[in-house]
Amino acid sequence: MTFAAKIAIRDMLPRLDSDRLCADAYKDSGIFILRNAIPAETIAIWKNEWEIFAKSALSSRYVNRFNPVHLTESLPATLNYIYRESAILDNIEEIFGPNIGLFNHRFVIKDKHSRGSVFLHHDSCYHIGFMNKLSAFIPLSSVTPENGALTFFPGTHRLGYLGDAGEINPDILDSDWPTICPSLEPGDVVFMNSLTWHQSGPHTGGEDRIMADIIYQPADDPSCSEIVRGEWMTDMRLDRIPRNEFFRRSRTSRLVELEKRVKELEYLGQGA
Repeated sequence: MTFAAKIAIRDMLPRLDSDRLCADAYKDSGIFILRNAIPAETIAIWKNEWEIFAKSALSSRYVNRFNPVHLTESLPATLNYIYRESAILDNIEEIFGPNIGLFNHRFVIKDKHSRGSVFLHHDSCYHIGFMNKLSAFIPLSSVTPENGALTFFPGTHRLGYLGDAGEINPDILDSDWPTICPSLEPGDVVFMNSLTWHQSGPHTGGEDRIMADIIYQPADDPSCSEIVRGEWMTDMRLDRIPRNEFFRRSRTSRLVELEKRVKELEYLGQGA
């Protein structure tokens, strides 16, 4: 990006944190922090449900070593359907219009099993369907730099898809590129374009960091898993096809085959 683009983004930062969504500021920057977006009584119900769920199901949760913050356990109904909350959808409608689809819903947490940092990346390279997606990050705990808050690089969504998945090299931007690391409270929501670069620091103290990560998209995207407002705007559907059937051979399948072959050779070497 140009020097002028960096200055424009820096000047925009004060507009990206408010108790009223500015859809144009979100679209220009790829990020918006919306304060007090969800009613307190709704948040209280969700927090109570989380506490019950965590005590009963998460003391020894399964941890994916490649993505330890991703919660894999099945959620109770109250938490499983928070993506239908009208207070969230009213704001999403200002960005996508009246027909809104769901791509995915999960929780990303930093508890005793997942204290580490998460490298700089964007999410679009892990998705299917169209690129026009956004995450709504909804905290059920306080979120601070101390317990692993997210840092966002506004404006980076304009660079689009970078051609691969993995840890992004921040050196391709100027060293003083503007970043945002907001502290959040339950009731706040962060809207992030899926192409926006982001990372999180380690959990070094304080309470567990608990956040829902809901990915919304326009209802004309064939990868929608559900329509949450309005109606379907496409007769093409990807969600009915298992992802492992999209390709006969692919880069990913070749990597899996290579890893399997390396393990076989290691086993044979040990046997010799």
